[in-house]
Amino acid sequence: MRPISLSFDVTDVLPSDVTQGKRISIAAWLFVPDDLRLLGPKPVVMALLSGGSYDKRYFHIQIPGYSGYSAAEHLAALGNIVLVPDHLGVGESARVPDQKRATRRIAALANHAAVTQFYERLRGGGIHPKLPALREFVKVGGGHSMGGMQTVVQQAAFRTYEAMMVLGYTAIGVHFTIGGKLLRADAYPPNAPPGDYLLGSREFLHESFHWEDVPAAVVAADDAMAVETPSVIGMESINTGIIAEDAGQIDVPTYICLAERDVSPDPHGEPARYKQCRDLMLHILPRSGHCQNFASTRHQMWNRMHAWARCVTA
Repeated sequence: MRPISLSFDVTDVLPSDVTQGKRISIAAWLFVPDDLRLLGPKPVVMALLSGGSYDKRYFHIQIPGYSGYSAAEHLAALGNIVLVPDHLGVGESARVPDQKRATRRIAALANHAAVTQFYERLRGGGIHPKLPALREFVKVGGGHSMGGMQTVVQQAAFRTYEAMMVLGYTAIGVHFTIGGKLLRADAYPPNAPPGDYLLGSREFLHESFHWEDVPAAVVAADDAMAVETPSVIGMESINTGIIAEDAGQIDVPTYICLAERDVSPDPHGEPARYKQCRDLMLHILPRSGHCQNFASTRHQMWNRMHAWARCVTA
């Protein structure tokens, strides 16, 4: 299954002081089942955002000699339509002239505009040679780590989705596991003010990111995939309580998946932050570090995402 490259022009919805006369687009990959009969009468459409230092490849991991790491392929094979966008200013998406103006609110607005265009193109048909125009479908949004933050911010502001998935993120405050201890991420500010972008070594995060059974070659491949993260949303994503207000506004069914070793200091305390949500599932993925898509148990999460989406939107 090969991804289909898409692009969405979001210039006109962004403030002029952000675009400064430049055309701004969001890049994405689309995955559809090979057997379209799996879609059913009302297909589930998932939009998934990657975390900091990752682009859309996080949901379509390709490592020579190691198969079965593409969440997007797996979810599509189960019968979902999967859209994997790059954040504003990340990967193949456009960078704005002054990336520091791209706050989490602006990045959420850009992704909302892109996903809304995608829904319109699904209804109109022609987005894929085999895919007919879809009058009805279920809109599910999700994200990992910083992408989880952006999904919550976007949903609170724009109500883009009918159900939401927060993977490896916390409404309490991001913590990293270092030397066997859970340490607050925002307690260690950079030595110098960051520029527009951040790109640091992931080596000190291996303990947080990966369970001990992840092959060394897979960890090395992950390190090699690191991309620059816009400093504003990257630094905001580790601020304690940064999405507390947004999480309190979420009222659609929500699936929270945290790894056995992850960024929340209190996994069972996370649901209490979603005060308006009456349908919430907490799933703690065993034998997994923060980056669940590399875990030996990753398929448990992917299968749960598929089954959960159908359960809550039936």
